[in-house]
Amino acid sequence: MGNEKQHLGRRDFFKLTGGVAGIAALSYFLGLRDRPSPASRDHVPEVYVDNDQGFPVFRGPYLQKNVKLAAFLFRADVTALTGLCDRTLNTVDACPYVYVPMTSTVLLVYADMLVSSLDERDARIGSIPETEIGFWVLTVAMKKTQNGHTPHHLAWFLPHLLVDESNSMVTGREVYGFNKQAGQFQKPGDLKSPRFAADVLGFRKFDPASVAQPERLLELGAAAAESTRSQWMDWGAARTQLLAEMIANVRADFSGGMLEFAARAITNHIPLVFLKQFRDSANSKNACYKAVIEAPLKISKYSDGGPFSQSYQLKLNSLESHPYLENLGLKGEQTSKLAAWLNVDFILDHGVEM
Repeated sequence: MGNEKQHLGRRDFFKLTGGVAGIAALSYFLGLRDRPSPASRDHVPEVYVDNDQGFPVFRGPYLQKNVKLAAFLFRADVTALTGLCDRTLNTVDACPYVYVPMTSTVLLVYADMLVSSLDERDARIGSIPETEIGFWVLTVAMKKTQNGHTPHHLAWFLPHLLVDESNSMVTGREVYGFNKQAGQFQKPGDLKSPRFAADVLGFRKFDPASVAQPERLLELGAAAAESTRSQWMDWGAARTQLLAEMIANVRADFSGGMLEFAARAITNHIPLVFLKQFRDSANSKNACYKAVIEAPLKISKYSDGGPFSQSYQLKLNSLESHPYLENLGLKGEQTSKLAAWLNVDFILDHGVEM
C-alpha cells in the first residue's frame, strides 16, 4: 500500500481520467455536489483552554484586511513537486484524497496585511499587522475509489511560508497546519514596483559544530522600475487572466479528460490544503495528531489590481535548513512567467479535517 501510494502522481495514474468514462464522471467530481465534509469523530472535542486572553491563538474565522499582495509565477520541476506532496499531504492513510501537482509552476506570493478574528469574543481584541512570503502549489485532489482514483477538486498547497510576526506563526500552525517559519524582510517601498528580500535564522550546512545564524534565503527584483500600470476593472477580469495562465501550464502528461477537468474546476472555489501535525511528547519521532486539513480562503473585497509590465528575477539560495530549491524544483536564479499585484480583503474560514 505504501509503495503504491508514492507513485500516484505519475503518467499511468492519470490514464484513469481519459476517455468517455473519465470525462463523464467529471460533472460529479468537480465538487459542486460532493464537497469535502468533516471526518467523523469518535469523541466530543475538548474545549481549548486559553485563560480568556486571546493570545497567541485567535478563534476563527479570520479576516485578512487591506492585503497588499504581489504574486509571481515561476517554472518548477513537477517531479520535485510530486515528491513533496507524497512526503507530506499523501502520508495520511485515512484521507480520502491523494494530492498531485496540477501544473509545472509555483506561485511566489508577497503580502502585507492586517489580521483579526471574526469570532464574537476575539473580534474585540483588534488587528495584528503581518507580512508573509510564501510559495503556493496548485494540486488536484484525486478521490480514492474501488476502481482507482478520479479528480475531485483543486486545492492550493502552501508548503513553505515565512512570516515576521510570532502570533501569526502560532495561530497558523495550531489551527490549520500552516508550515509557517520566522523570517525578517526587506520590504518594498511600493508594492506596485516590488523589490524584497527574506532572511532566516538557518544553516547553510548541517554539522554538529554549526551554529545557526542569519542567512539570506531569497531576493526578488526587476531590472528597472515599473513604467506602466495596467489595472483590472474588477476581480472577474483579474481572475480570468490569472487562471488562464495557470491552465496554460497544466502539466504535459495529463490526459484530455484531466485538461477538461482543470479548465472547469479552476473557475470554482479553490481551498487551501495543509498537513497538520503535532509531535508526541512521549516519543517525538511520532505524531500525537496528524491529519489533512482544507480551509476556504475567499476574497471578500476587491479594491484594485493589475499585471506588472515586466518580468521579475528570483534569486533563491540553498540552505540545508530551508531546502526550498530542492523541495519545489526551482533554480537558484530564474525569471517569472507572470507577475501581478492586488489590493483585496480575504476571509479564511473554518477548516475541515479530510
